[in-house]
Amino acid sequence: MIVCGIVLVIAVTGWLWGRKRLKAEWNKMLLIVAAGAFAGLGIGYAEDRDDVIADGNRLVRSAAGEGSYEQELTFCVEGTEEEQSFVVIVPEQILTREEEQRYLQAAGEELREAFPGENDSLNEIRGSVNVCDSYQEGKVTAEWQFDDYGLVDSAGNVTAEDLPEEGSLVKATVTLFCGTSLSEEEFYFRVFPPVRGEREALLHEVEELIQTDGEKIGTAFLQLPTQVGSKRLKWGEIKERTAEKVLCFGCVLAMFVPVLERSRQQEEQKKRDRLLEIEFPEVVSKMALLLGAGMTPQAAFRRIAYTYEEKKKQRLCVPMPAYEEMLVACHEMESGMGEGRVYERYGERCKRADYRKFGTILAQNLRKGSQGVILLLEQEAENAFEERKSAAKRYGEEAGTKLLIPMIFMLGIVMALLMIPAVMTFQI
Repeated sequence: MIVCGIVLVIAVTGWLWGRKRLKAEWNKMLLIVAAGAFAGLGIGYAEDRDDVIADGNRLVRSAAGEGSYEQELTFCVEGTEEEQSFVVIVPEQILTREEEQRYLQAAGEELREAFPGENDSLNEIRGSVNVCDSYQEGKVTAEWQFDDYGLVDSAGNVTAEDLPEEGSLVKATVTLFCGTSLSEEEFYFRVFPPVRGEREALLHEVEELIQTDGEKIGTAFLQLPTQVGSKRLKWGEIKERTAEKVLCFGCVLAMFVPVLERSRQQEEQKKRDRLLEIEFPEVVSKMALLLGAGMTPQAAFRRIAYTYEEKKKQRLCVPMPAYEEMLVACHEMESGMGEGRVYERYGERCKRADYRKFGTILAQNLRKGSQGVILLLEQEAENAFEERKSAAKRYGEEAGTKLLIPMIFMLGIVMALLMIPAVMTFQI
């Protein structure tokens, strides 16, 4: 959570400093990182408030009848940094004899699903077996009896250390109580010596201490052991580290901002080029028509641009890049820029060869006179219309190609609908 706070401060400071100095995509990246850090900070704060360990080594036990629950924790031996993960089974509060008589209500019978637990089978028990005190959500209680408590205690823990290699046979008797009805089952299992290393022995001792404290009557808390032999234990919770994960997700997402921004700009440029290609024949034909009517190139150019501007104000047309650039060119002429230079810059801003040629023709008209200009523009308009037809065919072919993949998927679905019933009929 501290890391999230530091990253949040750095990201916000960088955004405040660079929002007028850096590019827009860098500011977006900083904002995304700041959002991820802020979200991680909030989640980390919420996780810290949901502590389940009270006073450092106490877990709240459920009320009687609510059942036990498992809590995944970590502990480390004092003086070392290595953490051990441990699943603590926190039992419900044990009732007194009077409370047992009052709460004892049965609701059915159920036998244990898997008595061996994590062991391989009843013929090879090397660890603890599952011994439950109740079934069917506490409505049925059970009493377990083993013929040799020197091998297995009442909680199902293998207590014997010195066992023969061939194991020892133990008889288990289970009495199930459900109101005034009861049933009894007997079965045998073979106990072998447990295989424990130093770590397993430590976990075994911790589990025994927790189980011993869990059998106390009338206690509202489960006391976690703070010392095992000469080793001191320090308990802690396993954090999900959601805050750090959210922060990393925000940083990774921020890295994709330049890629997405570049992709968006490329798509916009493609759309603009396509519109310029479509609009060029119309622009050239209008210019040739007005010049043929006797207007000067500048007047014709202004007439086309301002007519488009009026239509746009009245919402009679959508924004069109070729005419937008013509409006920019008109403003440049009004600011005092030379007319020939304005036409050349118009072609350069459109970034297409046909517009550059169009601007060059208008600029040369000022230097060489208007003789032959109308004919050149008419030829350009005719060629542009032909290119527009070719472009329309090309775009249609591209659309057909894009539809090919969905059509293949639909064909696969249809084939599956036809083939699956046929195959099922053959199997029958």
